[in-house]
Amino acid sequence: MVFNRAIIVLLLFYFSLSESFTSESLKVKLDHGGVLVGRHYVTINGRHMRAFMGIPYAKPPVGDLRFRSPVAFPEWKGERLAIKDSPECLHICPFIRATELEGQEDCLYLNVYTPPLEFIEKNKPLPVMVYIHGGGWESGTGGDHYYGPQHILDRNVILVSGNYRLGPLGFLSTETTECPGNFGLKDQVEVLKWVQKNIASFGGNPKSVTIFGESAGSASITYHMNSEKSKGLFHRAIPQSGFFFNPWAQPAHKGEPAKKAVKLGKLLNCENKNTKAMIDCLRKVPAQKLMSKFNDFFQWENQPMIPFPPVVEPEHAEAFLYEHPRETTLKSLNIPIMTGITTGEGLLTSAPIITCEKMLASFKKDKNKLLAMVLNYDHWDIVKQNEITQKLEEFYLKDGHNYDKLHHQNFTDVSFFF
Repeated sequence: MVFNRAIIVLLLFYFSLSESFTSESLKVKLDHGGVLVGRHYVTINGRHMRAFMGIPYAKPPVGDLRFRSPVAFPEWKGERLAIKDSPECLHICPFIRATELEGQEDCLYLNVYTPPLEFIEKNKPLPVMVYIHGGGWESGTGGDHYYGPQHILDRNVILVSGNYRLGPLGFLSTETTECPGNFGLKDQVEVLKWVQKNIASFGGNPKSVTIFGESAGSASITYHMNSEKSKGLFHRAIPQSGFFFNPWAQPAHKGEPAKKAVKLGKLLNCENKNTKAMIDCLRKVPAQKLMSKFNDFFQWENQPMIPFPPVVEPEHAEAFLYEHPRETTLKSLNIPIMTGITTGEGLLTSAPIITCEKMLASFKKDKNKLLAMVLNYDHWDIVKQNEITQKLEEFYLKDGHNYDKLHHQNFTDVSFFF
């Protein structure tokens, strides 16, 4: 018994020394004096790395900060543990037909992953890669359990990933300055500003930042490439399967965002002809209750799949996007980009339809209306809608609407257009 107790004491002493030694190598002092204490990680191939997780980059967007541009997190002193993922931003995932909410409103945090200190030379800072997650601007997270560093950190780069506001909390718009919208995209800008200000402390090069992302993250990148608010904050881009020219990713048609804001006000007893009064009321609604109305904005099953996309804002000092990208000259494509798509991506839309006999029958019965709605051209008058539908059918569905789960490729290709 005495022997066992002695062994335990020795082990505890050893681990305390080991922790003390490791902690020093895992501390990063930011320019403002605050210190982040990270943790040790290992790549898929066993290479060591440092992980700093759950770092706040903006004030919690709650209360009066809801439906406003992000406010940079204030400077702080002393040590702050950065060893655990932050909560996801509050959302319901429509892609899996979820009905339960996940995450919380206080969610504006990011993660930084670096090689060990011996791979970081003081006079040779490492290139930085900033990942923007997908999920239709309505679900997903930049957290470690979704997009970890276990593959990328086999290379000498620094990886940054973060959360941004989703759904109505991130993209509600009255099309006025009371609630202009695009808050999720503005959160992404705040991440890029944080990188410019702080990444050198981790051994990163703020003059060599590549942004990359998939789906809505990819489309977000193309918006950043065309926004004055993001100018100079990154130097290369890798948009993967998404561009703001895609029907699903283009800004909401004029008038639609305001209608949805009014609808949300009605659903939550905040209806008011005075826009400011309505938004002030919505700021007081518990976040869980507000986000619980998300599924009320689907018109058929889980379509349109992205009811709260980016919007064209009224021109004002904080506007991220005030011109429609289809109607203006692209502003900042003078940087290196690498882009691509994956075959069969249309299955995201087509699979739920072709694998459910009831949905498939419903779609075929009302195909003209549903194609226009799913592919985002239902804002046109009915004559124009029918003309577009006819052209789609002539190109993709020459053999007619005889698709099913065994013969779906043409229909999936139409859905990929989505």
